[in-house]
Amino acid sequence: MVYLMIKEISPSSDEVIIVTSSLMKDMKSKPDMYRANAIHVLCRIIDGTLLTQIERYLKPTIVDKNPVVASAALVSGIHLLQTNPEIVKRWSNEVQEAVQSRAALVQFHALALLQQIRQNDRLAISKLVTSLTKGTVRSPLAQCLLIRYTGQVMQCGQLLLWMNHLLGIVKV
Repeated sequence: MVYLMIKEISPSSDEVIIVTSSLMKDMKSKPDMYRANAIHVLCRIIDGTLLTQIERYLKPTIVDKNPVVASAALVSGIHLLQTNPEIVKRWSNEVQEAVQSRAALVQFHALALLQQIRQNDRLAISKLVTSLTKGTVRSPLAQCLLIRYTGQVMQCGQLLLWMNHLLGIVKV
């Protein structure tokens, strides 16, 4: 309940330092549920300057052996990508490693985050789809995402062929 309350109240800039230090302690604690909840809340209340300070603690949680903690970090990365894309894009190696996880939710969230990180690069999305369609994705949710991304890649390819065809007609 405390985590939900902190998240909903969203402390002011004066109070956020106290709350952040408390959440950082929870993020480093032993119980995994505390760690996961602290990650969720911390990523909801911090700004860009604090994110650069806690990034070194947040980055390793993406590949944490506990799937709840890793999934919390990945979902937080999805939310942070909207406000701090330059920081989240630096996590690509960890996210790529999380895509290979055995945990279904971790694989799903990692694939979603990786696609959002690379969404403006069609070649990178195409390579991602090609590499993952070889059977490394076991999660049914991640497989659904992969099907969606495959459709998007194919649609872009069809659009390019159609445009090339039109350009060929115009040149003649």
